[in-house]
Amino acid sequence: MRKNSKNEKVIRAMAIGISAMLMASSPLTALAAEGEGNSSEGNEDKNITVTPEAGVCDQAEAVAKDADKAVEGAEKSAADVKAEVVDKVAAGDVKDAEGKDLSQDILDANAKVEDKTVKDGSSLKDAESAVENADTTLGVAEANDKLSDAELNKAADAAANAGQTAAEAKDAMQASQDKVNGQIENIKDAASITDANAAYEEVKTTVDQAQADFDAKLGEYNTAKAAYEEAAQKVAAYEKAYEEAVNSADANAEAAAAELATAKTNAEALAKALEAAKGAVDKSAAGALDIADKETLTQGDNGLNWKNEDQLFISIMQNYYLPEVQNIKGDTTVVRKQGKDNNTMNYFEVTYTDENGVTQHKYYNFLMDDKDAKGDQKDQDNIVIFEKRLEEINWEKEQETNPDQYVKENGDTITVSEVEKGLEDGTIIAVDGKKVIKNDGTESIIISDNNQKTENGEVDTDVNEATEKESWKLDENGNLIKTVTADVTTITYTDAKFTSTEQYQTEAERDAAAAAKEKDLKDAAGKDVTVTGTEKTDYTYTGNGTYIPTFTKTVNVKDEEVEWKHTDKKTDYGVRTEEEAVAKVTKEQEKALSNKINDDDDLYLIGVSSDLKVTGYTEDHWYDDSDFLVSGTVSATYAKVTKKTVDQSTFGSLWNDIKALFGNGETTNKKLEDAARKAVEADGGIFVSANWDDWKLGKATIRYVAGVSVKTDEKTTAAEAQNAVQDAALAQAKASGATGVYNVKTTDTDTIAHTSYSYEIDYLEKTGETTTNTAVRTETYANAEVLTGQIIQNLNYIQGNIKLTQKDTEYRKFVDDAKALTQKYQKLLQDAQDAQKDVETAQAKVNDLKAEIEALKSNRTSNLGALKELEGKLAVAEQNKKDAEDTLKEILGSLDEAGGELDKVIDRLTPAPTPGTPAGGEGETGDAGDTEEGGAGEAATVVTPVALAAAPAAQATVVAQNQATAPVVQIADEAAPLAEAAPANTQETVQAGSDKEETKEAVNIEEEAVPLADVAVESEHAKMSWWWWLIILILGATGYEMYKKHNEKKLKAQAENAGDIEE
Repeated sequence: MRKNSKNEKVIRAMAIGISAMLMASSPLTALAAEGEGNSSEGNEDKNITVTPEAGVCDQAEAVAKDADKAVEGAEKSAADVKAEVVDKVAAGDVKDAEGKDLSQDILDANAKVEDKTVKDGSSLKDAESAVENADTTLGVAEANDKLSDAELNKAADAAANAGQTAAEAKDAMQASQDKVNGQIENIKDAASITDANAAYEEVKTTVDQAQADFDAKLGEYNTAKAAYEEAAQKVAAYEKAYEEAVNSADANAEAAAAELATAKTNAEALAKALEAAKGAVDKSAAGALDIADKETLTQGDNGLNWKNEDQLFISIMQNYYLPEVQNIKGDTTVVRKQGKDNNTMNYFEVTYTDENGVTQHKYYNFLMDDKDAKGDQKDQDNIVIFEKRLEEINWEKEQETNPDQYVKENGDTITVSEVEKGLEDGTIIAVDGKKVIKNDGTESIIISDNNQKTENGEVDTDVNEATEKESWKLDENGNLIKTVTADVTTITYTDAKFTSTEQYQTEAERDAAAAAKEKDLKDAAGKDVTVTGTEKTDYTYTGNGTYIPTFTKTVNVKDEEVEWKHTDKKTDYGVRTEEEAVAKVTKEQEKALSNKINDDDDLYLIGVSSDLKVTGYTEDHWYDDSDFLVSGTVSATYAKVTKKTVDQSTFGSLWNDIKALFGNGETTNKKLEDAARKAVEADGGIFVSANWDDWKLGKATIRYVAGVSVKTDEKTTAAEAQNAVQDAALAQAKASGATGVYNVKTTDTDTIAHTSYSYEIDYLEKTGETTTNTAVRTETYANAEVLTGQIIQNLNYIQGNIKLTQKDTEYRKFVDDAKALTQKYQKLLQDAQDAQKDVETAQAKVNDLKAEIEALKSNRTSNLGALKELEGKLAVAEQNKKDAEDTLKEILGSLDEAGGELDKVIDRLTPAPTPGTPAGGEGETGDAGDTEEGGAGEAATVVTPVALAAAPAAQATVVAQNQATAPVVQIADEAAPLAEAAPANTQETVQAGSDKEETKEAVNIEEEAVPLADVAVESEHAKMSWWWWLIILILGATGYEMYKKHNEKKLKAQAENAGDIEE
């Protein structure tokens, strides 16, 4: 084990020293001009980069620089747009539908951009200047913040020094006062005038030293206080300068924000005017532009892209052909319709309202007309538009009802008149809207009534011939099928089984229930019902046994220290391993707990267990090695003992056998005990002891652990019942308050029979009945031939009836003229919008700057508040200084008190002259030379050597010598001096010849205790080494306490080793 021997002053000195080291090692941060923060100049290692300390305004300054860049960019964008508008826009260029000059609106808005000479004009250059000013003043605020922090640190250090100095002065004065009070008591208790004079001199010395100590501390305090006041004044000045700089930055940011707001308004106005002009241009040329966009898309295709060509066709129809050529001015829709072949059958449906308000529908298509010699498309820029006939649109219907001709499956054609003749004579059948040449039938199938057993039941089928009808169709293979249908009723029965879940006590009950269930099933359309009766007998088992309820007592062991033997030195005691440490504590604890249980006449010990382990170590120290710390629990399992006085009624006939043993002259103790044990153990108990002294009276007293009977719940098997005895015993024991069971025995099992009756029913359950009209007979004509009507597609294109081509002159002029005008206004608008975004970006950046400045105002804590806290600490220091002054005054006043006490002692110790008494008197012995000059008067004073006060109770031999004058305490070599009075129950050393010489009290040492005082240690290893004397000389009482603990530990280890040897 080890102890902390550092006192508060040592810790304080270490803390001050560490603080000084940290301050000396902290980097100093100087204010540097922009660009000097990361310079490596002046470093011996040019690879070292000096990073400036982060400042409170760094973030705001960074945001200010971002805002400056953003404003500068916005200024350039605005100037560029202004010049572009002047160059490209003239009054009268663009007008809206009402004739308003939109171009003049653009020129008016442009005049306010970057020109403050115009009313409501704006200048982003002024905004940029304001942002730069804000950045500069933030730098000033940053510098003042750092200067304020530096001075605050000085003020804090000065306040701390003042506080520490005042506290130390107060403590020193209090200590001096306590010392003076003790020294005055020494004067009062002095046994001689010499001792009193010496004690008085000590008082004077202490008073003088107290005055000197106070004067020194007062000087230190005044110096620290002056340093604090100087630093506090500077903090206030720097805080004021910081606030003024931040307010200036805020004002500049506000000015920049106001200028940007005006600039944003003007930029929005210009963009809005351009947007209105472009809207008017786009509206007037929207159709042509849409065509131009689609043409650009198709021209960029890699090959012919019919989807893009379709979109171009729709745009041409809606924006040029219909309104410009056909003069259709209303809303029109053009929708592509994909034909079945996605080729010649494709078309576009045009819907519009004519001048009479009637909705009209027309149909068009287009082809790419230019082809090479092979007939392949070679030009993607020549759409040819033509009109589709209505018959071509409705070709599927028209080819069935009014085709131009019919086509056989082999491609041969047949006229419409030939088909009509076949329909009349029955050689051609109309099937599903088609015309089919029947030819000869090849197969006929008849479906009739039937009843069919299935895998899990039965299906009954009935055909109603009165409902038969015939129809024709073509199957998926092209066969012509004649089908005859009729109403067919199908009833489905499914094998079913009902198993009763009820168990009946008699067969009659079972049969009655089965008959009722059979009737219910038949009523529900079931049939073929078969009832089967069942019965079963089940057995259950209960286990019987005995047990002894047990209880547990647990002792918690926490950090029990075990001496660790680290070396082979004789002075190093203890065990070497963790296992030995655990074994030692386990042995002690289990033995103690076992003894405690065994000593209780009402308890019976069953067993002891533990889970101890090493859980830690004491700290190592230069004067004491670390030791093991053992923790865990030790538990004892025990049962409660029953004491009982028994007689013949207890043992029955066994008692007569016991009594007979006493009459035949045999040795009976063992037999009596066996008989009693047999009776106890028969009930599952444990026999402990018996007192048979009163056997002749027909009684005896026995001690035993009683067994308890237990019966389990019913189980399905005898083995399960027997196995359940343990758990049943434990549950029963815990329910009665025990913690466990012991000596559980299974005695026997009981068998219980349970007979019950039930039934099962097998039947056919009607699960479905359906009547449907279905096919009952078919005829197949595999050689039937389907005829297809035909409509010719794109007939107008074939015949050369073309409405428009993409190369028409008027069409090309319509598209190209619109493109040039829209492109000019598109660029002007885009540039104006970009300039507006730049202004908005700059505005956002300036708003960020305002937010950062506001954050500086709200988030930064002024150092003035810290000064108030320091002033409070200084007030505490001032009070401590005053307390020290008051205590010093009391100390100075104590000198007069000491003088008065000295006078009283001199009066007390000066004997009155006695007639006939020789000069020098009889009070104190001494030579003539020992008296003061004059001889007669005060007796000579013998100075007696005094032992050290509060002597340590260490191993020492004290030799008392009987002297004629005063006792002199002799201290043996390297032994510690003892206290003047030995405590009670310890060894006492007396003077030879005194009254106590023959009555020296013996030293009583309890088990494992260590004698602490008046014990002589003659071993060379037990003597105090010179370095122990050095430690005590340096540390005083603390050093001695360390030495005492060391010797206590050593003696304790010796005692433990001696105890282990005895065991």
